[in-house]
Order: sequence, then structure tokens, then C-alpha cells
Amino acid sequence: MKNKAKEIVEQYMDRIYAYVKKRVTNEADVEDITQEIALNLYRSLCVKDVENVEGFVWVVAKNTLTNFYRENAKTKYNLSIDEGTLDFADEKESALSDLIHQEECERIHQEIAYLSRIQRKVLILYYYEEKKQTEIAEILDIPLGTVKWHLNIAKAEMKKGMEKMRNKNELKFNPINFSKVGMSGGLGALGYPINFVRSALSQNILYCIQKDEMTVEQIADLLGVSPVYVESELEFLEEYQLVLRKKNRYLCNILIEEETEEIIRATDQLYETVTGKIANRLFDEIIQGGYLQSEDIIGPKDDNFRMWSLMFYLLATSENGFQKKISFQEAATIRADGGENIIIASVEDETLEKPSLWKEYFCGPCWNEKDGVILWLVDGEWTEKRVNEHYGGVNIEPELRLLKRFTNGEVLSVDEYTLMLEKGYIRKNGETFELAIVGIKEGETKTKLLSLAKRIKNSVLEEYQEELDQYRCEVLGSDYLPKDTKIQRDFTTQQLFGSDGMFMRYIKDVLVKNGKLNAVLDNQRRSVSEILILK
Repeated sequence: MKNKAKEIVEQYMDRIYAYVKKRVTNEADVEDITQEIALNLYRSLCVKDVENVEGFVWVVAKNTLTNFYRENAKTKYNLSIDEGTLDFADEKESALSDLIHQEECERIHQEIAYLSRIQRKVLILYYYEEKKQTEIAEILDIPLGTVKWHLNIAKAEMKKGMEKMRNKNELKFNPINFSKVGMSGGLGALGYPINFVRSALSQNILYCIQKDEMTVEQIADLLGVSPVYVESELEFLEEYQLVLRKKNRYLCNILIEEETEEIIRATDQLYETVTGKIANRLFDEIIQGGYLQSEDIIGPKDDNFRMWSLMFYLLATSENGFQKKISFQEAATIRADGGENIIIASVEDETLEKPSLWKEYFCGPCWNEKDGVILWLVDGEWTEKRVNEHYGGVNIEPELRLLKRFTNGEVLSVDEYTLMLEKGYIRKNGETFELAIVGIKEGETKTKLLSLAKRIKNSVLEEYQEELDQYRCEVLGSDYLPKDTKIQRDFTTQQLFGSDGMFMRYIKDVLVKNGKLNAVLDNQRRSVSEILILK
């Protein structure tokens, strides 16, 4: 850093000398002040990493010259100080103005951080988001009078804080918060990925290094916390490969998505249009083709219930028209707890209006296989929550074995029947038990249904190819991402209208809105949207 500081000082020496000479008539003073500016600049650059070097140089020059006038005004020059005479348009006045404005903003941000949570929210919405007081009241669900009161209190506290100028480490006045943390792939021993990003500190560390490599000190300076805390958190994140270390610099290794009004609007419009055409056409052709009456489809003889399972399964598992170039193994990370996945975190803007559909609970698709039996499902607002961090893998294998024995006609024990009833796999019918979920056997019907879903899906996707290419490029573009996360983003964009959760949500939404799918009964919620594949 000393060599870099020396290089910068040498680069600016002639310009600094010219700047001083325009403002000081005594040649000896010109030399002294120039040397003082150079020394102050060198000391500062040795301890501070400066992004706007040009602006910083002239701030140091102006402050040094101002101090010189102040110290000598009475004894030597008998001058009053007019800092307006120290302007220097030829040394990039705009850069200086921007830097001074930035410093003022940082002082304000520092004071905002000391307000209460509600006062911070009100102030940010009012001044930074430019919301009306009535809108703030609606967003925060508080009376309008309370909004006005908090604004007055916050402004008074800000004024007191600015006057005192606290000498404390700066904190970000409005840290981000991951609204959702999901994944593609399998869980490890630590469970859901939210367990990795366990604090506001870890989330903000990941956020600030999602595009640029940074040292511990740079991260700490950016977040306004001690490097000790940052270092400790980075050790954990590195152990589980949520960050990658390159020498002494760290880089985020998960995908972070931020909502904007443009992204919300583009996503909603594209998914509603494309999904509507795909889902409606497939639904109608399944019904008209008489597929639901096939003996290869087992379980409740309820067409509405069967379609709640088949539509999700067929559209998620049928191949789409995008040429797959990246495999999951290429994109996913194998973590220290045994999980293999791509972690995706979301940063939402609560002031933006989003489709109500986006706020609904959803999980899936999920599937588990054992001894020729596959259990596939999605969870949503219309089901009981069946997927948790203990779901899947070895935890579900005993149930898969029971399902295989039951469908083969074997008699189970009382405890085994009880478990199957509790899980919603079977139901009581008089003195006997019958399958309560939809099942489909390997064979001609399954092959034809998957072929039908693939044909319809690809026909619609081809029709909207131009819009899809534009969406993937402009909305989901990965060119700005580092290499490791770019491959993750490129893999996820391949899943559009495949098994991605957004597609699954819109399938439900469009079919319910147009009356093709009716609401499931309460006693079906444990079993709906779950399908058993029998080989």
C-alpha cells in the first residue's frame, strides 16, 4: 500500500503545486504547503483504501490549504477566510462535490442507524423511497398519526446526533435481509440452507461480496463492524463453501436475487401467459383423451383429485425445449455436511407490490426412490406441509418400502397401517384399506402422457422463444456474475418451465382461476399433489 501511495503522490505533485501557486503569492509558502499536502496525502493513502482517488486528492489539498490560512490569518496575513476562494474548477470540482456529498450522506446514514427500528423504517420510506405518509401508514399497518409522530421524533433525534457527531464505528443504516433462502438439490446434516446464513451479519457479508472479491478488512469497513466478527463468520461460511477464498480475498458462492419492479412485472407476465397456454392445453387433452380411466392409473377415482397430481408431475418431469448444456453436478456445490445443492437467497423490497401468488407457501418438486418405487410431490397452500428438513433420504425409505408392500397386496401390521394412515398414503374404506394418493404404473399410459406433456410444452415454448430469450438475457442475465456463480445461474435458467417452483405455482394458479381445478377437500390435503410411480 505504501508503494501505491507513493506512486499516487508523485503522479499528482505537479498539479498540486500548480493548484497552490494560484492561491498563494509567497514562493516559500507555496513550497511548504505543497509538501504538507503531499505528506498528508501519503499518510492517508497508506492507511485507507480510496476508490475515488481524484476527488480524495483535492479534498486533502483543500483542507490542508484551508488549515494553513486559518493558522496564519491573524499573525501573518490578517485575512478572514472565505472558503469560496479555494474552489478549483480545473481540478475536477464535480468529483470533489460528489465526495463531500457522499461524506454528508454517510454522516446521515450513521445517525439513522441509531434510531429505533420503526423510526428507521418510517424515515427510509419517507425520504429514500419517497412514499407519502398515507402510503407509509398502509405499508407498515400503523395509523397516519403514528407515522407523523415518528417522523418528528426521528428528525429531532437526527438533529441531536448530527450536532454531537458520535465517534463510533459506522454501521450500515439499512442492512439487507434475506426474505427467502431456498435450494436446488439435496440437504445435508445441517438441514435447510437458512441454517447456513444464520445471522444478519452472514447475510450482509454474502451480499457485499456477491460480485467482487474482498478482504476481511474491506468487508468489515463496508459493514461497519469489527474485522474479528467478520473473520469468525467467514470461517463458518468458507467451511460450508458459501464463500470461496482466493488468497486473502473472499467471494460469494450462492445466488442472490433482488426484486425490482421490472423483474416482478416481466416474470408475472411471462409466466402467466406461457403457463396458461401450456397448462390449459394439456389439461383439456388429458380429459378428452380419456387417460384418467386407464387401469395404469390407480388410487382415488376422483378426476379432480387425480389432475391435482398428474398436472404437476407431467409438466415438471417432461423435457422442455431448452438445450441443456450444464449438468446439475457441474453447477452444484458439495458441502461439508454432505449436502449437494445450489443455494438461492432472495432480497425482497417490501415497498414493491407483488402478485399474491408469490406470497403463498410452496415447496417442491421433491422425489424419493427405493426398490423400484418413486414418491413424487409438491407442497403448497392447498396441501398440508409434508416436506421439512427431516423429509427425504433415509427418513423416507421405510415408508417407500411400506408403499411397495401395500401396492403388492401384502398385509401390514397394525402399527404399519397406522403410520400409513397418518401420512395420508392410505385411507379406510369399510373394513379394508385403499390407496389415498394417485399412483401410475410404468407402461403405455405413462409414456403417452409424458410424450403429450412434452409436445404441448415445447410447442408453446417455441411460440414464445423470442420472449424467453429476452427474459433470460435481460432479467436473469449472468454476465455480471463471477465464474463460480455464473455457472449456477446458467444452470437455473435452463430449468425455466421445467421443474422450477415458479412454473409449478402458476400451473396451480391458472387452472384454479379458470375453473379446471376445484379446491380439494380438507381430508384430501395430506394426499393431494403426491404421486406414486410403480415400476
